[in-house]
Amino acid sequence: MATNPSSSETETIISLKLLVDKSSNKVVFAESGKEFVDFLFGLLQVPLGSIIALLRDNDLAPGSGSLGRVYESIENLDPSYLLPNQTKGSLLNPKPAFQSSSLTPPLLQNFVSPDQEIRTESVVYYVSPLDGLFGDLPRTSRRAKGIPNNTEKGYVRGVVTYMVMDDLTVKPMSTISSTALLINTLNIKDMGSVQEKKVEIDIKKGLELLKVSLYSTTVLTDVFLGHRDL
Repeated sequence: MATNPSSSETETIISLKLLVDKSSNKVVFAESGKEFVDFLFGLLQVPLGSIIALLRDNDLAPGSGSLGRVYESIENLDPSYLLPNQTKGSLLNPKPAFQSSSLTPPLLQNFVSPDQEIRTESVVYYVSPLDGLFGDLPRTSRRAKGIPNNTEKGYVRGVVTYMVMDDLTVKPMSTISSTALLINTLNIKDMGSVQEKKVEIDIKKGLELLKVSLYSTTVLTDVFLGHRDL
């Protein structure tokens, strides 16, 4: 079974700043750091079976969705119909494609079942040519080869502000001012109608974003301004 997000011992929270057009009551775009972008990009590495399981376990699976029926079909199938090298578990809770547990953003790690193993780095130690002549060097004096100590977690650089559109299109924030961007690119005529809204994304809210993104192109508006029933 997939893990319930509420069971996480240390809950991860991501902050996001929305720019909302009050006249249309829609999100124009969000200003984001790397954490939210890492979350969005990392969703592509979560197996579909795990996604459906998480949505079902948190009462977020769309009632009319057909992929949920595929999931239920596997649950109800007699194992004798599966090939000898296949199991229900491997289909319903496949292993994630994350590079490693230490480099995966915390919020994404909570999208994986406890029984699913996230790959860990294969540490190769450099052994000095003097080893054996003067006795083995202490373990701490050996250098881990090929794994930088300061490797940053996630997928994108953290020194950049990113713009996430309502349909989750992601791009680096433009160097032009926000005002010019709103007027020239996004065709916002009345700047007085634009307001900032701070929101927080925990694991549950992340699941809501994931669910809505499967069928909507106004995800931020739907989730944070309540335009759709979740």
